[in-house]
Amino acid sequence: MLVLLVDDNLLMQQVLHHYLESQNYTVVLADDAASALALAQQMEFHLLLIDMRLPDMDGPQLLLALRTLPGMQRCPAIALSGLGGADRECALDVGFDLFLIKPVDLDVLMQALERLIDSSRP
Repeated sequence: MLVLLVDDNLLMQQVLHHYLESQNYTVVLADDAASALALAQQMEFHLLLIDMRLPDMDGPQLLLALRTLPGMQRCPAIALSGLGGADRECALDVGFDLFLIKPVDLDVLMQALERLIDSSRP
């Protein structure tokens, strides 16, 4: 299972990367939207974890750009934010499947991943 984690916070990257790898996910990191888009053109991801606030583009804009790439139209996507409220509505409106507030509860993340992966299988 190949996961693209897009977050400019190094500590958040490290925590989520370490946890997901310990759960047998393969995680590819990007710290901005440009890197994420370049990676998505080279690999086919099974799940997207995207921070709502990136240095070069916001999370919803990135998701919309990723959705234009071949094979990415139905890739499950989770928005991550430290703000909540208004971010949640915006994230769900543009097509994120779930919205999680930072700091992310790892048990909740794992349950969300399992649900999304099960629902995306044919």
